[in-house]
Amino acid sequence: MADEIPSIEIARVDGPNSRSIRLRTETDGALVMDAQDMGPLVKEIFDDSDYEFWVRVGRDAMARLAFELLKDKYAGRADAVDDLRAYCTARGIAHEFETWA
Repeated sequence: MADEIPSIEIARVDGPNSRSIRLRTETDGALVMDAQDMGPLVKEIFDDSDYEFWVRVGRDAMARLAFELLKDKYAGRADAVDDLRAYCTARGIAHEFETWA
């Protein structure tokens, strides 16, 4: 099971119509990104004080998500292996690094 990571806010738009975007993991290993909109526009459209929506990626799809994100981030980059190693090290993500000659 994935390490439990607390919910964190990853983006915020302040103003009369505001939005907060959060990222969290669930105890079953799923990843959830959710947004909450508030303001007069939400009141006008939904007749409510807030509007929430989210995407949940189950644990069984996490490897595919990681693969696609890494492919998008590193495609065409000759420093991909070095950068991924440094990224994991800096964030305390368990990984293995090996060489062969």
